[in-house]
Amino acid sequence: MSEGTGRFVVQRVHNNNVVLALDGRERSVVITGPGVGFGMARGRVLDPAKVENVYVPENAARAQVAADTLAAIPAEVLETARAIVLAFDRAMERPRSDALLVPVADHLHQALRRAAQGVEIEMPLVWEVRNLYPRETRLGQETLALVTDRLGVQLPPEEATAFALHFVSVSFSHQTIDRTVLMTQSLTDIFGLVDASRGEPLDQQGAAAARFVAHLRYLFTRLAEGREVADAPQLLRDALEDGLPEAMTLARAISAQLEESWGHPLSSSETAYIALHVHRLLAETGDAQSPEGSSA
Repeated sequence: MSEGTGRFVVQRVHNNNVVLALDGRERSVVITGPGVGFGMARGRVLDPAKVENVYVPENAARAQVAADTLAAIPAEVLETARAIVLAFDRAMERPRSDALLVPVADHLHQALRRAAQGVEIEMPLVWEVRNLYPRETRLGQETLALVTDRLGVQLPPEEATAFALHFVSVSFSHQTIDRTVLMTQSLTDIFGLVDASRGEPLDQQGAAAARFVAHLRYLFTRLAEGREVADAPQLLRDALEDGLPEAMTLARAISAQLEESWGHPLSSSETAYIALHVHRLLAETGDAQSPEGSSA
C-alpha cells in the first residue's frame, strides 16, 4: 500500500530525509522528502509541502524496518531512487508507486556498493526477463542510464534485469521479488511446453504471446493468493475435451507444472480456462486445431 491519509505526526526522525510517522488513520508510515525531518521532533506535525513519498507497510514493525533501510541510504542515492520510481510511473502511465521506493532504493544502494568494490554477481533469468517483459527491461536499461547521469556510476548491464524484476513486481499488488522470479520461471517452463507441443520455438515477442502472458500473470496472482476462478460450466469443459483435445492435453501439462512449482492444486475450471488461452495462442500463431479436431 502506498497512500497516506491527512496529517502526519512524527514518531521518530531518522534523518533530514526520512521520518517515521502516524497518518490520520493511526497507521505507521514512512515519509521521505528533502528536509522533511529537519527541525522535527516526536509529536510534531510534518510540513505537507516537504512530503514527497508516503509508504504504508502492512504493520508498524515493517514500517520501522523500511525507515531504517531508507535512513541508511545516502541522500543522493535516495533522490536517484525517487527519480527512478517517478520515471517508471510516467512511462507506465500509472499512479504513484510509493511502495516501490524502498526496494528500488535498497537495490540501488547495494548495486552501487558492489560496483565500488568490483564485486560481480550472476543474474539469473536475464534472457527470460528480456523476452517476457520487454517494456520493463527497457525501463531497466533506462534506469542504468539515469544512474550514470545522476551519480556518475556505470552499473553492469545485468542490473537492468534486476530493476526490471522490481518493476514487474509492483505491477501486481503485494507481490514480492521472490514471487516475481517464480512467476518468470513458470512462464519459461510453460513456453517450453508450448514449444515442445508445436515442435518449434514460439515467437515470444509477438502480440499473441504477450496476450497469453498477460492471462497467465493474473493466474499466478490467483495462485499466490489461493483464489480460484469461477467454475467453468460442465458444458464448456465437455466441449473443450471433445473439440480441442490438443489444447486440453497441453493445458493439463501446464496445470501439472504449475501445481509442482506453486504447491497449489489447479481445479478443472482453471485447466479449462488455460486450454481456452492455449487454443487462442496456437490459433493466432497458426498451429491450432479446429474445434472439430482437424488441423487449423
